Amino acid sequence: MLKDVRPGRPAAEVGYWTAAPARGRGVAPRAVGAVTGWAFARFAAAGLTRLELLHQVDNPASCRVAEKSGYAFAEVMPARPPFPRDGHRHVRHLVS
Repeated sequence: MLKDVRPGRPAAEVGYWTAAPARGRGVAPRAVGAVTGWAFARFAAAGLTRLELLHQVDNPASCRVAEKSGYAFAEVMPARPPFPRDGHRHVRHLVS
């Protein structure tokens, strides 16, 4: 999914869910990669230059998805709704 895409706003958030039977098969990194490519192709002209992937710190599988999808670790974020625990922010920038 792609969240918070607005004209003139440089950043948006990418998210995903993976059903249990599909986990560990590379589905999530491929899907995130496809959405990332589509988002930059579709919204770069409107100002999109950065996508963020957020997850809780206790979710190492999501760290692996982010890394495999080209999203670099950016920071640890303090807990705030909807995340009850501290979180990780991973970022991927539009490559010109």
